[in-house]
Amino acid sequence: MRLRKDVLRFPEGKTKAFTLSYDDGVVQDRRLAAMFNQYGVKGTFNLNSGTFEQEDQYSHLKVKHTKISAKEVPELYRGHEIACHTVTHPDLAALPSNTILYEVSQDRKNLEELSGKLIRGMAYPFGTFNETVKEALRAADILFSRTVNSTHNFSVPEDFLEWNPTCHHDDPMLLELAERFLEPDPANRPKIKLFYVWGHSYEFDNNQNWEVMENLLKKVSGHGDIWYATNIQIAEYIEAASRLRYSADGNMVFNPTCQTVWLNVLDREYAIHSGELVRIDRE
Repeated sequence: MRLRKDVLRFPEGKTKAFTLSYDDGVVQDRRLAAMFNQYGVKGTFNLNSGTFEQEDQYSHLKVKHTKISAKEVPELYRGHEIACHTVTHPDLAALPSNTILYEVSQDRKNLEELSGKLIRGMAYPFGTFNETVKEALRAADILFSRTVNSTHNFSVPEDFLEWNPTCHHDDPMLLELAERFLEPDPANRPKIKLFYVWGHSYEFDNNQNWEVMENLLKKVSGHGDIWYATNIQIAEYIEAASRLRYSADGNMVFNPTCQTVWLNVLDREYAIHSGELVRIDRE
């Protein structure tokens, strides 16, 4: 009998996924979202619902930090994900639990009213968090939250409330990582690979380097083996995969979720549809 190893695949049996995450809801998101649309990639935009139309000049920036208006939200981010970034962008790790819960749940409520969509994603303001913050996010039914800690790898997080991205778009290793991500997979049933890039769109104006994103998207877009997904699509897919149920001998797999999950078992691809019980062929 062959040694069996069940390997998760992304939708349609793809082995790779690419996602992006951008914070603050600044006016440069207009250009960035248009670029995403042009190249057919998906992004997650993390918004502060209490600071729309606010304009600030910070000493470390050459450009103004100007927020979009609330009325722009539904159309500007159409086809992408809108996620929480708290109401006022505080350091959550320095706040009591009730204030954390308010900042997150009120932001979620405001953004759901604007977008007409259920929102369960987030990025930590300043990248700061602790266990008290994570508990508040669970209470607010937040499924994932992104940190600012680069992994320089393509792993799927074990804890989606500590979702560490691959890298920032200004990381010197960005294109090297893109090349590694695009390398052909070996034949021995590779693990799935997730390339996650984050940043703030005002940084492109500040550093006058929009070509960084242009070059990245030219390189990674249009590949048939890559799933171009938002953060929530990836988090919900991994959540669904974790809920698969196996028979005692492992020969049957049941999918109790509402979405199809793909597995590779003994070099054979299985699409396990919602509510379906699938028998695994051991030969």
